[in-house]
Amino acid sequence: MNFKRDNRLAFVIALAVTVATLVAGQLLWQKYAVARPLDSGLQGIAGVTAASWDESKNGDITINVTLGGVDNFAKTYGEIGETAKTILGKRPARINLVDSRTPELETLFHAVHFHLQEAVATGNFSAMAERVDAKARAAGADATMYVDARNVYLRLTRGGASLYAVVPRPEAAAREVK
Repeated sequence: MNFKRDNRLAFVIALAVTVATLVAGQLLWQKYAVARPLDSGLQGIAGVTAASWDESKNGDITINVTLGGVDNFAKTYGEIGETAKTILGKRPARINLVDSRTPELETLFHAVHFHLQEAVATGNFSAMAERVDAKARAAGADATMYVDARNVYLRLTRGGASLYAVVPRPEAAAREVK
């Protein structure tokens, strides 16, 4: 009788030690195999002033990147995405850009957003550039735009404030599904 109780106690202790070891291993792996390489990789990208990330309960990762003065926004955004993909592999991640936007820049962005969406739909990016640039100058701001196969990138600056926006091109998503 006493032997059965001792076996159960040994089983419970072994189970607790196993679970504790697995949890500790997972936390160490997360810290040394994901967190540190991701943080140092993102900090090494020109124009990135700060980076952090959060993992949701379903495993999705949100990478928060604070941008300072960026010479080529499209290149910087691409480097952020490649760094995340290299470290995270196939785990889903979303890049959240943190900038120094002001209410005036947000108002300007909402005013030019229609031109961005129209260009994405029609492919007329030169007209978009002219219209966005004209509205930015009228608001006392500077607009820098980039277009690649996946996205349209917009940087609005006024004084020391900046607003960064990425508008996905739907046909790029359709090409990637194939």
